[in-house]
Amino acid sequence: MNEKLMEVFVRNIVASLPRNRRKLYQFIEGIEDSLAQQSDTREQFLALLREHSPHHQAAKRFNMSVEETVRFMHDIEDEISEKLEKKLNNYTWIDFTEQLHGDQVETNRTVQYFFVNS
Repeated sequence: MNEKLMEVFVRNIVASLPRNRRKLYQFIEGIEDSLAQQSDTREQFLALLREHSPHHQAAKRFNMSVEETVRFMHDIEDEISEKLEKKLNNYTWIDFTEQLHGDQVETNRTVQYFFVNS
């Protein structure tokens, strides 16, 4: 499975979440992504996570306890995983190269076009 396609599926799933779930997930993921970009090693990333605690920041921002925030985030991640699993089990690739290029396929064999149905 193409990593970029997986990212597209996850973004689509996140976008379809109810607003409160989507906002909390995006808030925590945004902080984690920012910390990951600042890190050169796994150890640095983990140290930054402990120092900046995205779950504590989210709890404060969304007026929840840290325990509620962690539990809510786990529920959201479980929902995303379940929906992603269903998408991955149902997706198919359909090669449309010849339909889109027609005779040009002969001149440029390195370009292919696929429709992804999920």
